[in-house]
Amino acid sequence: MKSLIKLITIITVVLIIQSCSSVDLRSDYLISNPDQTETKGRELLQTSMEKMGYNQLSKTDVYEVTAQFNWKKGWLVMPMNAFPGNNKNDLQFRFATNTFDGQLQYLEGRKKGTIQGLQSWQGYKIKYENSKIKKHEHDRYIWGLATYHYILESPFRMLDATIIRYAGEKEFENKQYDLVYATWGSEEPNNKYDRWLIYINKETGFIDLTEVTINDFFITMPKGLQHGTVRFDRKETSIGAHLPSKISIQLLSPKKEGSYVYYFTLDNYKFDGFNKDKLYPIEGLPLYGNSKPDYSD
Repeated sequence: MKSLIKLITIITVVLIIQSCSSVDLRSDYLISNPDQTETKGRELLQTSMEKMGYNQLSKTDVYEVTAQFNWKKGWLVMPMNAFPGNNKNDLQFRFATNTFDGQLQYLEGRKKGTIQGLQSWQGYKIKYENSKIKKHEHDRYIWGLATYHYILESPFRMLDATIIRYAGEKEFENKQYDLVYATWGSEEPNNKYDRWLIYINKETGFIDLTEVTINDFFITMPKGLQHGTVRFDRKETSIGAHLPSKISIQLLSPKKEGSYVYYFTLDNYKFDGFNKDKLYPIEGLPLYGNSKPDYSD
């Protein structure tokens, strides 16, 4: 009960302070140097991507990984879980590399065997009992599959951002970081595109954490809660890429490791081990790959 009261208090304070203002992830260095070219920032991202071996991941067609989500006590009462029934139960992610097409399959718990998928931005569900495909528009699954897919591949996909700027240096937990700011549309905060502030470890060249804004969460979120931090632990995989073994999600700016909303572990990566057609069970849909459909017309 005490932890729940503390959680509600924190959220209330955040909402009061930031309910009306869009989150601005630009560092003081970046704001003070508006003429920054993208050269240094892009070079840092490119070098980091190669040091972590993500160029090898980008060459694969498909991959899969086992994930287990662990939620901080109290947060499960909030309607923020994209995959209900995932807490402390194994899931299997399957993704088509450099797309937004993928699946999750529940390996344990009350939904064991059920598959939730995303193909060309069409959500679908496959029940274990009858293997029939049911199309749906459940925003939580569509959001979750697209978001976690992108986060896993972000070191090479972030290079497609239209705005990339070097954002200075910062010390965090006694480590020195180069900062790179990446977004789309406009450098200033906007309501259409997310913003990323990427922390690149000066010693290893790895991305250890990233501050992000999320405009399109599957439920309406006050602006004060659209800012979070993604922390990464990494291990080398069979293709030589250092992929996440643990991803922690924190509220607002970076905090110590134990301060999280939830985290999920990732284990047993396998690459090009199944037919890509498995991720495209619905006939007749257009292929979007790494893009999104244009609904402006």
